[in-house]
Amino acid sequence: MKLFCFPYAGGLPGIYYSWKSRFPPTFLDIYPFEVRPRALQQNEAVPLPSSFYELLEDVYSRITPELDGSPFAFFGHSMGGLVAFELTRKLMQKGEPLPQHLFLSASRVPHAYHKLAKTYHLPHDEFVEELRRLGGTPDDVLDNPELLDLFLPILRADFQAVQTYEMDQSLPRQIPVNMSVLYGTKDSIALEDILAWRDYCKGACKFYPVTGGHFFIHHQIEPILQIISHVLQAETVVPIHAPY
Repeated sequence: MKLFCFPYAGGLPGIYYSWKSRFPPTFLDIYPFEVRPRALQQNEAVPLPSSFYELLEDVYSRITPELDGSPFAFFGHSMGGLVAFELTRKLMQKGEPLPQHLFLSASRVPHAYHKLAKTYHLPHDEFVEELRRLGGTPDDVLDNPELLDLFLPILRADFQAVQTYEMDQSLPRQIPVNMSVLYGTKDSIALEDILAWRDYCKGACKFYPVTGGHFFIHHQIEPILQIISHVLQAETVVPIHAPY
């Protein structure tokens, strides 16, 4: 099985590279997926999509060639969880094979995004302080003007994409895919906005508390991988098709 892994807003797929050696290749192939590959190309003036659905279209166009008939699953942390969910709805709409399982990590439900404060347009210093408060961007980046100049446009675009996101009501709300929802025990996301994922799932939806705050993904790798391994070994691997 392939496990496509989507990072959080402003994050890089490198956060998943260490996972690749944790699973035998006969069981699971880890595919860290770059949500914004063009954003990191130097010397090219490529506009960054600041609309979530524009970002989703780009992800869809690049991931579908990778869906070669083998069973697959999605893992997404924070914004990556929203990408995983909406990408599944997009695959449903197009009549494509669906993931065997969705792992949603530190991800609020779609209808809760309207609660997010709009911070993507803050002045430079205020935006940097907001990043420092959230804790997902290393101080090595925030304290390095050259690195900050590289990543700040990506962070602003990602923040705008999630802070202005509204769920497309023309597509089915529920998906016929089992979900595992991981959440930090000290995360600021309201628990009700985590547990409501069961309303978006036609299959089994199970919840797993993980010690830590919103970015527990950096500190709780072993428990996360144990959950993934346990869930996927317990499920029968049968490709799912659900024409829209």
